[in-house]
Amino acid sequence: MVEADPSIEEARRAILAAQYVALTTYRRDGRPVATPVWAAERHGCLYIFSNPAAGKMKRLRNSPRVAIAPCTWSGRRTGVEIPATARILAEAELPVMWGSLIKKYGLLALVFRLSDHVRRLMRMQGSAGIEVNLTP
Repeated sequence: MVEADPSIEEARRAILAAQYVALTTYRRDGRPVATPVWAAERHGCLYIFSNPAAGKMKRLRNSPRVAIAPCTWSGRRTGVEIPATARILAEAELPVMWGSLIKKYGLLALVFRLSDHVRRLMRMQGSAGIEVNLTP
């Protein structure tokens, strides 16, 4: 059995506990684009909500390769960045994402969830979800 690198495990713990994380996606030409986002953990994966028209969503449709690091609300990294993979959630998976975010962020995430629900009731485009797998 191969032991996990202690520095990677420490970085994972810092990412899972962080208030904000820098989600780095990659353009087709390989240039990185980092975005500070909320992320909540469930079963070792991070769940993130996004506007479906955001650039990061377009980049994720092209490649699941991402990197993730703890950061401040403005995006300044506060820890080690680690490589990961991401996928866009199906609409049926969004309740898991919202439940995780509400559990971590409380009332603020609930407000976003309720506004997403209202947008969907008005037949407007709702939020999209991202699942980030931190294991290589």
